[in-house]
Amino acid sequence: MGFMTNCLRPRHAARAVAAVAVLATTFIAAPAMAQERLAPAAGSSRATLTDGTQPVVVVTLGSVRKLMDDVSYMAEITSQPQLAMFPMLAATFTQGMDMDQPIGVLVPLVGGAPQPIVVLPTQDIRPILKRLEAQTGPVDELDDGTLVLTVNQNTLYIKQNANNAVAAQNQAALKLAPADASELFKGMGNAYNVAVRLQVQQVPVEIRNILIDQLRQGFEQTMAQQGDAESAREMGENSIAQLERLIQEADELNLGLNIDKANQQVALDVSFTAVGGTQLAAVYGGQQSIPSRFSSVIRDDAAAYIHSATSISPEAITQAKDGIKSSLGMIKGALETDGNLSEDQINEIDQYITRLSDIVTESLSEGKSDMGVMVLAGRDEFQAVIGTFVADGTKVAALAKDLATKVPDSPDAPKFKFDIGNFGGVTLHMIEADVPASEDEVRKVFGEKIQVHIGTAPKAVYIAAGRGSDELLKQFITAGSSDNGGDRPLGQFKFKLLPFLELAQSVEANDNMAAMINALTNSQDKGEVNVTTKSIPNGSSMKLTIGEGLIRAIGAAAMAGRQAQQPF
Repeated sequence: MGFMTNCLRPRHAARAVAAVAVLATTFIAAPAMAQERLAPAAGSSRATLTDGTQPVVVVTLGSVRKLMDDVSYMAEITSQPQLAMFPMLAATFTQGMDMDQPIGVLVPLVGGAPQPIVVLPTQDIRPILKRLEAQTGPVDELDDGTLVLTVNQNTLYIKQNANNAVAAQNQAALKLAPADASELFKGMGNAYNVAVRLQVQQVPVEIRNILIDQLRQGFEQTMAQQGDAESAREMGENSIAQLERLIQEADELNLGLNIDKANQQVALDVSFTAVGGTQLAAVYGGQQSIPSRFSSVIRDDAAAYIHSATSISPEAITQAKDGIKSSLGMIKGALETDGNLSEDQINEIDQYITRLSDIVTESLSEGKSDMGVMVLAGRDEFQAVIGTFVADGTKVAALAKDLATKVPDSPDAPKFKFDIGNFGGVTLHMIEADVPASEDEVRKVFGEKIQVHIGTAPKAVYIAAGRGSDELLKQFITAGSSDNGGDRPLGQFKFKLLPFLELAQSVEANDNMAAMINALTNSQDKGEVNVTTKSIPNGSSMKLTIGEGLIRAIGAAAMAGRQAQQPF
């Protein structure tokens, strides 16, 4: 929580609410460029500036009241009492501002150069500037009523604009801000503490081409230093091509961070869209949720799980295959230059890698991805299971059997047992290894032997580990036939800290860990982190949430650490 603490240090944060928005433009500089702005796309329904163009970047801070309430909430759950001073200091420095409206920054391009415009919710900026005069210096006034302020040898122009005050380094830029900027802040503002929107297509093509040229120039310089590396060049060129497509075809990127007291969590929202009709849009448009063989990992009692079941577009398949091909070339090149391997050894390793890549490529060619991972954990408990779709599970079994013959025949080597049974159409195998008596912590988790259970089916591969995981594997296999799809995110990840801490504490006790366990036991969410990914038109969105319990646990551990360092 050190980062959050520093960002929200009371005195600096309070002044920032009133001053940083006014002074932000003094720290933003960019070289002027001759290119003109691109006009909005025909039929665009996005909010515009007064000249009909759209800002390249929009940034918002939540209202002063929201920031005050949320910082107070963070002070309580992080055990950082100094943050509780923020509301009092904020009230002192923000008198005259509308406490319920967000603060914003609009960044249009003027003559090809970014010109940030700060939008403050106030009906009269003068009293606010008067209170900041000791830090900023005196304010001058032009004939048209524009206020002029010099800070660190940078000039700011400030003007009252209906119920907002606007500030910029370029006086002409002030005229671009509409009297009501709420449409430009739509979906942002008080929905988040901090939100950012980047509209890539508002950056002129010429400027984007300059960025691409710089990327290519850096790539060529790197390749010149590496000498003859055909495989590395091929992989690099594929990466540059993908970056070029991203720069030219990306439409909009949105990020929002919100301290959500009502739902007892901190949330980060990220969304990305491509221009409709482009290859990049086709890649995202091809990702749709599909029925899954492994959705049973989505369990409330799981300590952690990952699940994803999506279709894959032909464009994405082609990109993935190109990436695999380039990676294989780099691996083979690295083996050849290693110097410690004979030609026969290199060819043998290359053969196995090629077989693995063929399995992956054939699976991608079927146009879908389906996988699930689940961990059950707690005091003296650990089990994990994995399942993934493959085009031909028999090829995976054959590869594993061939690799097993290369394991040295020694007493401490793992033992491979293939084709030991069949369950639900899945052929069962096992890898077993003794745990040395000296590895007491490992024995507490796995026992005297570590057993990894493997299942191969015509279209799936399963893996399970942990005591009693053979039964868990069978449950997993049986559940695979019961999924009917439905409205489900493209991907889901869930993690609970408490079960893992209880497992670790049962292996080796620790005072800081005990403090975190105590905090989490009394919390509602048990230290949850959740990530979901969804498909949206021409793009995708991701939401990350961190539960209050996890934040409280981190605060409790930090406090326990501070107390341990204090002299008696």
